Amino acid sequence: MTENYLLTNATIFDGENETLIEGGHIYVADGLIRDVGTGKFSSTQSVTSFDCRGLTLLPGLIDAHVHLGAVEVDFGGQARRLSSSLIAILMTKRLEHYMNLGFTTLRDAGGTDWGFRQAIRDELIVGPDLILSNRMISQTGGHGDMRDRGESTAQGHDCSTHGMIFRIADGISEVRQAVREQIRLGADFIKVMASGGAASPTDKLHQPQFSTEELSVIVAEAEMGGVYVAAHALPPSAILRAVAAGARTIEHGNLLDEESAQAMATAGTYLIPTVATYVMAARHPERYNHTAEALEKISDAADGALRSLEIAHRHGVAIGSGSDLLGEEIMWLNREFELKSEVLGNFQTIRSATSVNARAINRSDIGVIEVGRRADIIGVTGNPLKNIGLLGDPKAMALVMKAGKVQRIKF
Repeated sequence: MTENYLLTNATIFDGENETLIEGGHIYVADGLIRDVGTGKFSSTQSVTSFDCRGLTLLPGLIDAHVHLGAVEVDFGGQARRLSSSLIAILMTKRLEHYMNLGFTTLRDAGGTDWGFRQAIRDELIVGPDLILSNRMISQTGGHGDMRDRGESTAQGHDCSTHGMIFRIADGISEVRQAVREQIRLGADFIKVMASGGAASPTDKLHQPQFSTEELSVIVAEAEMGGVYVAAHALPPSAILRAVAAGARTIEHGNLLDEESAQAMATAGTYLIPTVATYVMAARHPERYNHTAEALEKISDAADGALRSLEIAHRHGVAIGSGSDLLGEEIMWLNREFELKSEVLGNFQTIRSATSVNARAINRSDIGVIEVGRRADIIGVTGNPLKNIGLLGDPKAMALVMKAGKVQRIKF
C-alpha cells in the first residue's frame, strides 16, 4: 500500500521543458502524481511531507539499453566460470545499484527473462521496472553467435550463456518462430541483431545481418503480437534496412551517416545511443582481455559514437538514451551522461533519459512529472542541468520514488 507524499520547496525539472519550477511542490497519492505547482498546497488526507530544499526533482531515469545478465564484461565466457544461481544473485545486485542511482525503469535489450520482472512486481527483490525482450535473435555467425572459429559444434537454436541468452534463427520460418517464442515468453519488445558487433567473435562491425525479407517478417510478427522491434545496427546499410523494415528503435547506431539519419528522421525511428561502453573501453584497453580484432572493432565504434550522435541531432532524429554497460562497467553510468552532453548539452541529455525514452519504449505513464503520470520521481542534490555529472553519482542521489513508493531517501 502506497503512502501519500508532499514534496515541497523543490526545484522541479518536468522532463520536457528547460524552464525549471522553483520553490515547487509535488503531491503524490495512490502511486500517481496528483498535483504539481507552486504556493501552498493542502490535502484532506494524511500526508507525509519532505522538505526538498536544495534538491532538483526529476522524473525517474530510464535506461533503454541494458543487459542485466552480463554480470561480466566477457559475457560469452561467464557461464564457464559462474553458476546460473550466482549469476542470478549478481543480477539482483545490479538491479539494486540501478535503483540507487535513480533509474526507475530499465529496458533489458536481451538476456533477462520474465522471472526477474515478476519478482520485482511481487516485491521479492528491489529494482526498477523491467521492459524485456527475452532472447536476442541472431543469425548464424551473427552478433549473437558466440562460438569462436575453432569451435565445430553446432550452434543450436537456443544459445544460452546463463544470463545472456540468444536465439539463433536463419530463414523466414525460423525467424517467424523465434519472434513468436519470445512473445510467448512475455516479451515487451523484440531485439534483433541487424549488424555485426564488437563482442561477437566472427562477424564484422560493418556487416549487415539478416536479409531484408527476414527483417520484414520479424517486424510483421512482432506487430501481430502487439510489440515492436529494436534493432542492433551500427553501419548505415544495417540502419537503412532496419528502418525500411519498420523497426521502432535503432540501438547504438555508431556508424550512422547523413543518409541513414535522414531516413530515421523521416520514419520517426528512435535512436538509442550507447556511448560510454565503447568510448571507455577504447580508452582503457588494459582493463580487458580483448583480442586484437575485438579491440579494432571497439575502436571503430568508439570513434563514431559522438560523431553519429551529432549527425542524428542535426537531422532531428528522436534521440533516447541507453548505456549497454557490461559487468563492472556499470560504474561508468555517469560518464554516459557526461559524454552525451558533449554533443546534446545537459538539457537534451536529461530529456533523452526521461521523456524521450518513455516515448521510445512506448510508455505514456512515465518520463514526465505531470498530473496523472506514475509517481516515478528522483531528487538530486544540486542541479544536474548545470552539472550533468550529478546523474549516476550515488552521493548526489537523495531521493528515489517508484510508483509512489520511496525506495531511497538520503536527506
